[in-house]
Amino acid sequence: MEIPRDYSVQDLARFHGHLGPFIVLGYRMGRHALNTLQANPFELKAQVFCSGVTPQSCLADGVQLGSGCTLGKGNIEVIKSDSVSCTFCKGEEKIRITPKPLKTLDQNDPDYELVIERYAESLYHLQDEELFQVDSL
Repeated sequence: MEIPRDYSVQDLARFHGHLGPFIVLGYRMGRHALNTLQANPFELKAQVFCSGVTPQSCLADGVQLGSGCTLGKGNIEVIKSDSVSCTFCKGEEKIRITPKPLKTLDQNDPDYELVIERYAESLYHLQDEELFQVDSL
């Protein structure tokens, strides 16, 4: 069964509970990996490297939606790391996707939640090359 994995920003927010930069980034990284490796969600494995706490850990929710790798299938894992990246592999093919630095937003802004959502939505519409770097391993 080949189910399309094109989700809107509203779908991402509905799944995750709100819209933030890391779920968008993870979603786009997962989609890129799925397409680049020409894999299906059963062939692909994902490793999410991040601090293991929010907001970085939200990357894993996006990767699940974008790639189809899920906790239930056991083909995604979160690995605590000082740097943020994801590796994806299909058989012997392996890529690392490293996000470009995100903009620092003023947490004291009274409209901070709205600012975050708007920023996350703007990330959703960027080209892959503007969001991350991809390296073959």
